[in-house]
Amino acid sequence: MILAALIGAGAWLTGTAVRADGDYTVTIAGQTRGAMTVRSDGAGVREIAYSYVDRGRGPETRTRLRTGADGLPVELGVTGLGYFKTPVDERATSKDGAVTWTSAADEGTGNAGAYYLPYEFNAEISASLARALLAAPSRTLALLPGGRARIESGGERTVQTASGPATATLYLVDGLGFSASPIWLDAKGELLFEGGSWVAVARTDLAAEAAPALLSAQDAVLRERAVAAARSLGRRPAGSVAFQDVTLYDAVKGVFRSGMTVVVEGGRIRAVGPASSTPAPRDAERIDGRGRTLVPGLFDMHVHIAQDSDGLIDIASGVTSVRDLANDPDDLGRRKAAFDRGELVGPRIFMAGIIDGVGPLAGPTKALVDTPENARATVADWARRGYPQVKLYSSLKPELVPVLIEEAHRRGLRVSGHVPAGMTMEQAVRAGYDEVQHANFWMLNFMGPEVAAKTNSPVRFTAVGEKGAGLDLASPEVKAFVELLATRRIVVDPTMGAMEDVLTGRPRRIAPSLAAVADRLPSTVRRGAAAPGFAKTDAERARYGQSYGRLLEMLKLLHDRGVPVVAGTDSGAASLALFHELELYVQAGLTPAQALRTATLGAAQVAGAADRLGSIEVGKAADLLLVEGDPERDIGDLRKGVLVMKDGVIFEPDALYRAVGIAPSKR
Repeated sequence: MILAALIGAGAWLTGTAVRADGDYTVTIAGQTRGAMTVRSDGAGVREIAYSYVDRGRGPETRTRLRTGADGLPVELGVTGLGYFKTPVDERATSKDGAVTWTSAADEGTGNAGAYYLPYEFNAEISASLARALLAAPSRTLALLPGGRARIESGGERTVQTASGPATATLYLVDGLGFSASPIWLDAKGELLFEGGSWVAVARTDLAAEAAPALLSAQDAVLRERAVAAARSLGRRPAGSVAFQDVTLYDAVKGVFRSGMTVVVEGGRIRAVGPASSTPAPRDAERIDGRGRTLVPGLFDMHVHIAQDSDGLIDIASGVTSVRDLANDPDDLGRRKAAFDRGELVGPRIFMAGIIDGVGPLAGPTKALVDTPENARATVADWARRGYPQVKLYSSLKPELVPVLIEEAHRRGLRVSGHVPAGMTMEQAVRAGYDEVQHANFWMLNFMGPEVAAKTNSPVRFTAVGEKGAGLDLASPEVKAFVELLATRRIVVDPTMGAMEDVLTGRPRRIAPSLAAVADRLPSTVRRGAAAPGFAKTDAERARYGQSYGRLLEMLKLLHDRGVPVVAGTDSGAASLALFHELELYVQAGLTPAQALRTATLGAAQVAGAADRLGSIEVGKAADLLLVEGDPERDIGDLRKGVLVMKDGVIFEPDALYRAVGIAPSKR
């Protein structure tokens, strides 16, 4: 939405002389998608208009913030629409030694002297917090509703602006997430740049080359920090390691075997067999497996790695392999190389290059095509970069889909993705898709051309919520569709947890996908995990919940017919949600062994890595997760990791979790 539509043509502060503090551009994956404007009265009051468009989603908010001499909020109000277009009315007031607030996530009262961090966040709030931290005696502040923030300088850089050279200072704020949050301020403490390669906010007077230079500089500082932390988090055994008398998940047979011994040496699995007949080498490091279960390193087949800390969370969760389905290729390439070298702690990354069409609802990528010629050239570019797969997105012209598929298959690349607007999933499959992301497209297949024409917008969620409950899974049309997928061996990547979040999420309730781990998360992350979903009324929520239940039924139907299923999360919290994804598969009717296969050997087969990953077999890479308990009885026991091994390197999950501010798992 044009910013003027939010703020009107006149001054915001009626009767007050308004001074402009800054106009900003919001980019997503390098594409301009919104704006932020800050106005102040010069006496502690700032008004912030903030909006961006993310595939039809995105906030449209106005924030009024009044701060005291210490930089702490005295009064705050946020109105407008949130990311899911739900109404926003957030308020906070500091009075008589107490701060009282109400937001979409919570309400409460806390002691003054802390910085109230609004649920409806924006880059200017980040700058306000940074200024308050710099003014604090110890450069630390308590946060409300909880947590503590600390700031340190990360260096300076001279940048060009419309009015000449300016000094930009990098600050790193700890306590807001899983890793330090970088922000660049000018000599007056005003915001210049905040964000990363995915989402960024940059002041409009910066020269064209300034924002990329600031991003590169902050990445170097953050990488140096991450590399230093990684040095103490992994241990390569001097000799062999023997897991003795352990219950083993046999992904090939799809069963759990008790009383087993597994021997690892030099990053490979050297022996697997009954404990009674598989002795440990004399000098082996012995690990007691009694009461524990050993499973292959897990796969998360739908991620978007946004920062180095994602790798720590993945490994801590036993996820030793991931498939990244849309990212900045240069950023991802550098991170993948660091993970592979062991310079950073992180999983193996299997990459897919995203391709979308030109338009206001285009996805987060620079790879936008609108002619057969640039469609073929874009596929060729992903192939040149070494990508084994392309992901087609929602705003592609339907007539370009066969062109893209033909070129991809000619070059040996797999094709997966969303179903572009104007097409059905059946049409996409018949055009040559190998795989489809997200379960909502299963239902959208049957909702007619009027809905299909709008599936590059939030309609792809709301139509499922409104109409999905009425889909007859025993109808001839559904049966024929399932048969088509089974016959052609079309892989499905359901992201059931993500579907549950958007269809059943409620205000002031933690997103279901993270509910089981919410009390272990940093307080600010936990609060941010309170997600309302798309339903706006109790009646809508009830209907959307019924539709989600029908999606679970459809998952069981597809699985039983032999349609390959791979487990993926598409979560903003790395792979923490993978455990819940597997719980949902069990809730749908799969056995724990069947659910676990979607994140082990089944995933490895789809990734083209089953010869070396996905099962505990002699000769394969030593990627393993040892958990307390019995996942065959309760798949949730996978959360109780006590040891993770990747390529024979041993990691202690709790130490990795602590490094990103997550409390140890409950065992």
